[in-house]
Amino acid sequence: MAQFQSQAPKPEMVAQLEPLVRMAVFKSANELVGWLLQQAADWVDRVYQPKPGEVCKDRETLGVQGMFGCFPLSRDYYYHPGKNQGHYPADDALGLEVSYTPALTKLLCLEGADEQTYLKAERHLQHTGGISVSARQIQRVVQRVGASAQQWQERTAESAQCERGDIPILYVSADGTGIPMVPEELAGRKGKQPDGKAKTRQAYLGCAFTQHRVDEKGHPVRDWESTTYISSLKSIDHFGPFLRQEALRRGMGSAAKVVLLIDGAKGLENMGKLNFKDCVSAVARTGVNCRAWERIGGIWSISIEGGVKKADGFVRRPALPVTLCD
Repeated sequence: MAQFQSQAPKPEMVAQLEPLVRMAVFKSANELVGWLLQQAADWVDRVYQPKPGEVCKDRETLGVQGMFGCFPLSRDYYYHPGKNQGHYPADDALGLEVSYTPALTKLLCLEGADEQTYLKAERHLQHTGGISVSARQIQRVVQRVGASAQQWQERTAESAQCERGDIPILYVSADGTGIPMVPEELAGRKGKQPDGKAKTRQAYLGCAFTQHRVDEKGHPVRDWESTTYISSLKSIDHFGPFLRQEALRRGMGSAAKVVLLIDGAKGLENMGKLNFKDCVSAVARTGVNCRAWERIGGIWSISIEGGVKKADGFVRRPALPVTLCD
């Protein structure tokens, strides 16, 4: 700081100033976070009741990394000789992922998913946040969290977990897209390239959100922060039931109306018939703020008046405008 103040400002010196200030601010913030988490870990260890057969072996120190830097964290280790298993109760209570805080774990996963390579994720974290995590570590965190996250989003919708209340309209949206993959992930998969090889792998994405009001033009408006998402690399036959479970959790059983938003793909249309047969099926989306476009073939309902009755028992009609921005 003194060196910067004692000289005439230059572009290269100004470029170095902000990272240095960030480093100084992060140092104090890191000490505070480390102190707070150590207090929390001590409290967890004091109140923890060992399960039958568990023995407190020792108090061990872990090097934890957060968004502001690294700090030591001491906590008790419990071991069960009969099961040959051990765990740290404080780690579970604090939500540590290996040695990363929940906030940094989330950031690593976001960067890992957003960038084309883990090396780019590493460099982006360093340049934008001053966070040093190697590409290999980012990959390990993503793979570790991703597996458990996939199991979580595919969980069965228990009755106690399902939303209940006044839900005028619940929207459920689904689409499929090809995502780029490394060659080993595409081995044995047929593609559209001239040589028959694939460059992408099919992924299905779905979401559910609610609507309680319309805008000044009478177009439906999505409720603020009401959207939840699921994704899957499995086939459409597996994805459909997953999406239905999410819809049930979001209140499909008590919603006055359920609208399924899909495009004209045959697989998605069949998924709708199998998993959302009593719902209003609407339109393809082309962007964040979009209008439904008219298509007779892929829009069905059992309760819409003015439609065209088809041989399969569904009522089809052109779609109405839908505003999907929050």
